[in-house]
Amino acid sequence: MASPSVVSGFRLAIRLHRLVAAVWLVWVVIFVPALLVVQAATGPDRVNRPAGGFGESEDLLIFFEIMRPVAIPLAIALVFGCLLLVAWCIEWHAGAVRWWLNPDTDAPVLAQILGHGLPVWWRFARLTLLALVLQVAGAASPWLPLLADVEHRFVLPLLIFGSVVTVVATILVWLAAFRGGWLLGEPGRRSAMAAWVRGLWAVLRQPLRSLLPLLIWGLPGFVLLVLPLIYAGPAPTLFFLASWLLGAFCLVAFFVSYAPTKPKPARPVSPLEPPGPFTTTRFPTLLRDE
Repeated sequence: MASPSVVSGFRLAIRLHRLVAAVWLVWVVIFVPALLVVQAATGPDRVNRPAGGFGESEDLLIFFEIMRPVAIPLAIALVFGCLLLVAWCIEWHAGAVRWWLNPDTDAPVLAQILGHGLPVWWRFARLTLLALVLQVAGAASPWLPLLADVEHRFVLPLLIFGSVVTVVATILVWLAAFRGGWLLGEPGRRSAMAAWVRGLWAVLRQPLRSLLPLLIWGLPGFVLLVLPLIYAGPAPTLFFLASWLLGAFCLVAFFVSYAPTKPKPARPVSPLEPPGPFTTTRFPTLLRDE
């Protein structure tokens, strides 16, 4: 298995600029309506608020009180949007893997990339579902001792231990899923469990090389995508769009940093080349009824 490369991920993300634009556009379509609803609902409150404000706790209570009439439909829309976002991420991950591992494809055409991902979408969805299950199990298991009667002096060490284990488990589970996705795209591989286990083994064999793309591309990309959703201060819409575009580029570069070497296309056999041991030298004859 090839080693992850941050530089190769950057170069390949530039080549896949159309895919970056598609990732950005889907993110905008899903979350911009929610932001507009929140801004429209809280707009009168910002206008009528005194210059000094009410304090942090009072502002939070006022915000929840204002959002109460639209809370349920907004929550349903956000959940549906998140499900669409997960399905879309699986699609472009699968398409990028199959496009890159196909030796007969060179030019990164967006329709071709997405078309490669459709036949194997469920295969990559199983890998994502497996990672989610392992994520929940790894994040919940360190906190189980706190459900029992624990002495007060052991609470803080257990909290620290649980936090560390949760972070480490999250990183291992998803790095193994990303590296296993490139194995799952190879011809003849259908087991998501086998791909994830091999991806975990690759992460354990190359921990620093596997972690570097996460630090350089993954975490900054996630922060840039989430920042406009949690930022409460005044900012132009262009700032949000630029932040999401840069975040989409970082996430694409993060995923393709784990790509192996591009397979070379099969060399066409010349008719003047000497025959091999399994090549016949007889010319085909055309039988014709007299």
